[in-house]
Amino acid sequence: MVAPTRSQLRPFRVEIPVRFPEVDSYQIVWHGHYLQYLEVARDRLCQAGGLTPRRALEHGYTVPITRYELVLKRPARLDEVLEVTAILRPPHVARIVIDYEVRRLPERQLLVSGLTEQVVLNPAGELLLGFPAPVRTLVDRILEFHRGERDLTGDEIPLVRGRAGSER
Repeated sequence: MVAPTRSQLRPFRVEIPVRFPEVDSYQIVWHGHYLQYLEVARDRLCQAGGLTPRRALEHGYTVPITRYELVLKRPARLDEVLEVTAILRPPHVARIVIDYEVRRLPERQLLVSGLTEQVVLNPAGELLLGFPAPVRTLVDRILEFHRGERDLTGDEIPLVRGRAGSER
């Protein structure tokens, strides 16, 4: 089976209004806020997939950002509505890489593209070389969504107590 191309994948979409405290003296969104917009999209994607960052933390897992990139193409302005799309790259190692686009609605003009990369640490702060079962389930659900094989309903992924760190 041939893997679908990025244009064939269904992105996860979030709409975010630009608020007054997010614009600078030039009356455009301050560049640092775009990273927050990506965070909102990633958080909602994980929530829709069934594993929120809060629940992962409660189970002892941390998923820190190890890299991010932003390419600013055009500015967003006060009271505009932005669409942030997120597409998870299929992982070849225990690393979560998500590609994003920020577009101005309604015309969907591309303003920013970017990515985030994360790893998973166990409760002792050690890097996991494989995904823990709940994270693996989340990744599988998101990839199935991108391929159009399922919807993301927010059904919680069960967490097994006392197993954190066994995937090392």
